[in-house]
Amino acid sequence: MTRPLFIRRRAALLGAALLAGCATAPGGIAPPPASAVPELRVALATAPDDPVAAWRLAAALRGADRAGEARTVLEGSLERTPDHPPSLQLLGRVLEDLDRPAEAVVVYERLLALPQAGALRGPVSDRLEAARRAALQAEIAATLAEEARLAATPPEARTVAVFPFEYRGSNPDHAPLGRALTHMLVTDLAATDRFTVLERLEVQLLADEIGRTDTGLTDPATGVRGGRMLGAEHVVIGQVGGDAARIDLSAGVVAATSDSPQPVNVDRSDAVERFFELEATLALGLFEALGVQLTAAERERVGRRPTESLAALLAFGLGLEAQDEGRYGEARGHFERAVALDPSFEDASGALDTATRLDLAANLSGDAFVAIGGELMAPTLDDLWWSRRTDFLGVETLLPTLGGRDPWAELLDGESLAPVGGTLIITLPHPGGAP
Repeated sequence: MTRPLFIRRRAALLGAALLAGCATAPGGIAPPPASAVPELRVALATAPDDPVAAWRLAAALRGADRAGEARTVLEGSLERTPDHPPSLQLLGRVLEDLDRPAEAVVVYERLLALPQAGALRGPVSDRLEAARRAALQAEIAATLAEEARLAATPPEARTVAVFPFEYRGSNPDHAPLGRALTHMLVTDLAATDRFTVLERLEVQLLADEIGRTDTGLTDPATGVRGGRMLGAEHVVIGQVGGDAARIDLSAGVVAATSDSPQPVNVDRSDAVERFFELEATLALGLFEALGVQLTAAERERVGRRPTESLAALLAFGLGLEAQDEGRYGEARGHFERAVALDPSFEDASGALDTATRLDLAANLSGDAFVAIGGELMAPTLDDLWWSRRTDFLGVETLLPTLGGRDPWAELLDGESLAPVGGTLIITLPHPGGAP
């Protein structure tokens, strides 16, 4: 059967595109422009089981700020082809666009569990870190919005939240110890399985929100308020004081269930060079205040030092502060310095990896992230046609009317509805203008 005129026209235009300098197909499929949505709907309707067709349409819909429609297309496609990595990657990004980071986390984790994740593993891991943080921030916002209900909800038994320690000493060089000490105490309290210790960042984000309206995060009443919202039975509050030669640590354990909280205080003080011994004795004192008698093995775990370098710990504290505030590039610099000062400082190495992922995710646009998935899908002749079509829209206006025929059906190798007569002559000028 003779090929329909529209298909012959497509071949002619494709040949013109090749003559224009695109002799080879690109390395992958570029996300189509928003203007291509109508055409891509037809393409997907013609091949509903093709995940690449669904990806093209969803990418174009996202580009048109129609993320909800893109989500519907991708979820339908993934029901048929559940392990298509570029579609999972795009769905995760679309869910982030829709302010549904917790759902994006699930999709990204699903993608990373696939053996065929391949080149997507790195950028998706970066976005996963960003989505997790966004999900935690959304959870904190929801917690604040439901404070009245949560305050009346019984806390989970034997759950501890360590509020960020504030620095109130006279030596500004030691200010990062507040954040670093909080991290160390969370680690130490988790040395036994007798407690569930809440994640430091979760408590920090809530404390930051409370701090916008309240003053004195070391106030027992503030600790009770925060503990009830977090569902913690006990809250640890405290501060770091001292000067260039001495460190003073003051902590209190507060029962979040109490209407008149009376903290059990634990105070320690020693020379600056003995900070690590001082922190260990503070942690042991907190266990006593919580009514826990540690085994010899648990006491040994509590006494382990993350580093022997106070300078490295200070750099680590600066990195935590910068990362908590979203300054990921700056955080990377601080963590790199901490690792340089003590290469065995594993907490700093882990924090550096997290900060690096967050920094990379923050500096890669959503469009560029989506394009990575397209680069992994081998282009076809049709892909070259879609990418070049807009360059020849002016040529289409010179074509004779199609008289009721459906050009898009013919483009996709459908049957012609009616014959077309007439002749179209396309003159391609010789380079340089010579006939």
